[in-house]
Amino acid sequence: MTVDGSAADSVRDVYERLTDLMARAMGGYLHGGYFGGPRPATTMAEAADRLTDLVVERCELRPGQRLLDVGCGNGKATLRAAAAHRVRASGITLSDYQVRLSRELAAQRGMADSVDFWVADMRDMPFPEALFDAALAIESVCHVPDRTAAYREIGRVLRPGGRVVVTDFVLRRPIEDPARKAVVQASNDNFENAPVLTREEYQQAVADAGLRVAEFTDIGDEVWPSFAAVADNMRRARDVVADRMSDAEFRDMVDSLERFGTVTEIGYAVVVARKPAQPRET
Repeated sequence: MTVDGSAADSVRDVYERLTDLMARAMGGYLHGGYFGGPRPATTMAEAADRLTDLVVERCELRPGQRLLDVGCGNGKATLRAAAAHRVRASGITLSDYQVRLSRELAAQRGMADSVDFWVADMRDMPFPEALFDAALAIESVCHVPDRTAAYREIGRVLRPGGRVVVTDFVLRRPIEDPARKAVVQASNDNFENAPVLTREEYQQAVADAGLRVAEFTDIGDEVWPSFAAVADNMRRARDVVADRMSDAEFRDMVDSLERFGTVTEIGYAVVVARKPAQPRET
């Protein structure tokens, strides 16, 4: 498969520069949190744990199976899933730095024999076909403009009947206000996110990859509090990137991230897709 190396390089650069700041702001993870439920989370760390668990539970894992974390960040979610469900897990990321962090964390937790991490592009992974029983991708497919290409490659490495669970941004309705459009564009530019698709476009992209959508749930209302919390935490952790970003650049990035969480035209989808168990299944 031919992939756009320049786009991958841009995403890699974001994470090489911002991983430490994001982890400090996001409760140790590289993704948002779930603040819903009968007992709402009170901290970003608790909310991020809950979002991880929400995704992993939908993978329907059984002990001894193999799990792939597509865009594993610093490995915290991968290791949480592997420990909770007693599976063997592999994580991929574009960032050499994140792979080093992930391997160090696995060693610290005594899990280096059951969890491995690799530098790889999700559109061209170094795994044989049908290796994994399930895959997850938390806020990583959002970096790929061609969602079909990402899902097709994930489907290739899934076993027949396997599931992939993804969180991604989704366009609930058109954004008419130019100022709100600018907020979304600024956030996308800062974090190298691809344009947001409508639900219909997204489901079609998954279907075009040969997978079947089993669930498409918008949990944006429960996730949006993350953005204000993360922005506040980033401001407190300014020193982490003091030598990498000017004050103006840092302020613009954090302010745009916080404002992004107020754009209610954007949702946050949990997408569960399944690889057909038989070649002719549709």
